[in-house]
Amino acid sequence: MYKFCFHNPSSIPETVSFYIHVGHIPTEHDLAKDEHLDPINVKIAKLREALESVTAEQHYLKAREVRHRHTNESTRRRLTVYTLAEYLVLACVSGLQVAYIRRLFSKSVAYNRV
Repeated sequence: MYKFCFHNPSSIPETVSFYIHVGHIPTEHDLAKDEHLDPINVKIAKLREALESVTAEQHYLKAREVRHRHTNESTRRRLTVYTLAEYLVLACVSGLQVAYIRRLFSKSVAYNRV
């Protein structure tokens, strides 16, 4: 039995993903002992292992793509909110500047300054 221990010193939760495949990978030395196996069965065993490896890689890449899509969507939402807030502040500052310029050139304020 094997045991995996992970420690996260930060308070932010982290996700660790890994795939463990347990099986017998035939080697040429092991196969040489089994003289009753023909070369076709040897190739089938190697192809099965290769197919399992490709399938595991596909599952990993799919999970990674989902995680990256989630990150992109989160970033897009934050960027949209930031951009809208920036436009709102820009509109408010522009309005205040227009009001200040109008007040500066109004007749009632101009006579009081002279």
